[in-house]
Amino acid sequence: MSPLNEVISVDGFSETEILDEVSKFYFKMSKQVTKERTEIYQKSLGVTPRSIKIDKMSNRWGSCNTKKEITYNYLIVTLPMELIDYIVVHELCHIYHMNHDRSFWRKIGSIMPDYKKRMKMLNGSE
Repeated sequence: MSPLNEVISVDGFSETEILDEVSKFYFKMSKQVTKERTEIYQKSLGVTPRSIKIDKMSNRWGSCNTKKEITYNYLIVTLPMELIDYIVVHELCHIYHMNHDRSFWRKIGSIMPDYKKRMKMLNGSE
C-alpha cells in the first residue's frame, strides 16, 4: 500500500482523478487548520474575521480584504505550523491595518516577536 493510499483511496484512479482528490484533501485540511489557528490568535488580537475561505492562490499564502474576509491558499497546510501561524497573524493584523505600515508590523510583533525570522523562512531566505 502506498502512503497516499493511507489518506485517500487511489487504486483504479487516473492521475487527474488522484490530483483532484489530493487537492480536495488539501482544501479540507487547510480549512480545518486555519480555522483552529485563527480562533487562537483572534482572541489575542481582539478581532474576528467576517469569514475564512480557502482558495487556489498562485502568488500568495493569504489575503484580507476591507470586508474583513480572510482567504488562505489551499496549500497552506503543507507548511510548518510556525509559518501557518505567521500567515494567520499577518492576515488578522490586516483587519486593523490594511497596509504594511509600521503600525501593522508592530501589531504582528506584539503577538509574534519572532515574526521577522518566520517571514524569512516563508520567503525562502532561511
